[in-house]
Amino acid sequence: METPLTELNSKELNIIVMFLNSKLVHYSDIGKRIGRSRKTITKYLDNIEIVLAKYKVKLIRKRNVGMYLIGDTTNLSKDIQVFGLNNVPRTRSERVTFILSRLLLSNHDESIQTLADATFVSRVTLEHDIKEVKRLLAEHNAFIETTSKGVRVIASESAKRQLISDLLTMYWGNTLYSKDKEGDVRGKLQLPRDITKFFDKDIFTKVTNSLSEFEDQSQLKFTDYEYQSLAIHLIISLERITNNEVLTDGDNKQALEKNTIILVNILEKNFSITIPKYERQYINIHILAAEGQSLSDKDLNETSNNFQQNAISDFLKVNIVDYDSQLINGLMIHLTSALKRLYLGLNLHNPYSEEIKRNFPQAFNDAIDLCTKLENKFNVSMNKDEVGYVALHFEAFLERPKNMISTVIVCSSGLGTARLLNQRVKKFFRNTIHVSRVTSIQELKHNSIKEDLVISTINLDISGKPVVIVPPFLDDNSIKRINGAVDQILGRTKKTSSFDKLLYKDLIVLDQGRKYRDEIINDLGSLIVHNNYGREGIAKAAIQREEMASTAMEDVAMPHATVDFVNKPFIAVYVNPDGVDWKGKTVNVVFFLAMNKDVHDQIDSIYERFNNILEDKKLLKGIVNSKDENQILKLLSGESNE
Repeated sequence: METPLTELNSKELNIIVMFLNSKLVHYSDIGKRIGRSRKTITKYLDNIEIVLAKYKVKLIRKRNVGMYLIGDTTNLSKDIQVFGLNNVPRTRSERVTFILSRLLLSNHDESIQTLADATFVSRVTLEHDIKEVKRLLAEHNAFIETTSKGVRVIASESAKRQLISDLLTMYWGNTLYSKDKEGDVRGKLQLPRDITKFFDKDIFTKVTNSLSEFEDQSQLKFTDYEYQSLAIHLIISLERITNNEVLTDGDNKQALEKNTIILVNILEKNFSITIPKYERQYINIHILAAEGQSLSDKDLNETSNNFQQNAISDFLKVNIVDYDSQLINGLMIHLTSALKRLYLGLNLHNPYSEEIKRNFPQAFNDAIDLCTKLENKFNVSMNKDEVGYVALHFEAFLERPKNMISTVIVCSSGLGTARLLNQRVKKFFRNTIHVSRVTSIQELKHNSIKEDLVISTINLDISGKPVVIVPPFLDDNSIKRINGAVDQILGRTKKTSSFDKLLYKDLIVLDQGRKYRDEIINDLGSLIVHNNYGREGIAKAAIQREEMASTAMEDVAMPHATVDFVNKPFIAVYVNPDGVDWKGKTVNVVFFLAMNKDVHDQIDSIYERFNNILEDKKLLKGIVNSKDENQILKLLSGESNE
């Protein structure tokens, strides 16, 4: 977008933002904000005045008073938002990503003030953001070192690559796919300027073109995430090869795949470089994962022989309690490729893992259980991103209609009335009722009723069968009565009762003072074992699950106990107004969940109630402010409106 603001640098844009946000600005204010001398600031103000004139806005400078703008600043403000701040992160999450990008891809130390200027925030705010950056780096065994010149990231080359890869995958949704003249669909990388400016733009174009050329020559077609994984690796690899920052030689000496050789030749031709031996091996790993072939003992560990669909399918059927063919098939297809990729050390970022955890807690819990078993069986390392992908399969299963009740509709009037009633039953009960037939009272005399439920517009009394009498238009009262019959047939109880039965006063803990995740889980574990609700090892198992994928979200954490350690199903509750440090996140309420086969039939209603609690901010605040265990029990059971 062409705008007069293109004539200004980032610090000058920063100064304009100060004028737009304040009625009066002083030299000292600007000096603190951008860290420049009065002489330099005066030069910046002269440049700004020229640009402001194009917006018919004047900069007034009054000695001993200050500086301010006069005129209509509407268009100026609009352009600042659209252009001037387009590359500037506007939320803390965006700033953290920006800072991490800047530090990882910079070849020199970055001062705190420079980072604050670049993100248009105060130094204090920037320092708070860096705390979150430190937490993210720690997950990759990397850290920030402070020097006299600023801050920098200390990490191994492989750790830096993984971190940069994570950053790039966060933006992969901006990839544009379009058809070329031959009708083939091509991908064009479209990443934000705050990321792309750290790379040679030519690399993006050459990588995309090289992969398109490779697909034509090899006839190998990538899935979206295989293409994404390889492209991101090549962008990082080729950028750093040109800077002589290559991976050191490793132990992997396997023969290169034919497709790998083709791709290496294309890359060397297009980039006019020689790709080092170990870099070729790393590309080979991506090709092996994309080809979908069985990985041999010669190339990998014997464990890889288990990455066959039959073996995975058998494993899933043994280790998932409740499933259907769609769930098994979906997981089998996903895991056949994912396990190979993970075994080869290729992780795929899941941008929705936090949303999945927050919105689908039951599916996320089921996914953690399965992923824990997958780790042990297939010798791979799972993380929250992979757990999130697996959870989506479980959520699809949970949302699929199950326990459909077969129903016959009986009408005495015309065909039009019957069709209307049938249509409305399907509309309101599409997930619970299957209408097997619509019949008349005369036909009913000659045919037995095999269906579970009878819905009729005439007064019927059929021995051994529940009958609901309704008008053809199915009013609200009729819908309630049908729901009641459905619940009775399925043996449903009050939604909250199954949840309430898992709450025990002796498993509710009110505490104070800043605490830490493992400390709290261990304390709850001791309490659980002491009261014979669980067995020794329950806390350790819960901590291991948290290491794979944290259950913390906003103010709540939900560690889970695996079935093997549960004597009696329960929900333990820990409350601390001062907060628990949950590995970088602060939570005030901890629900320690433990289920087993005793509540298998009630799982859906338990989680439905649990979801309602998590979404009720007022209720959670009431729990945090509770004075005793009885008040918490009342709040969780819905008996209190406090």
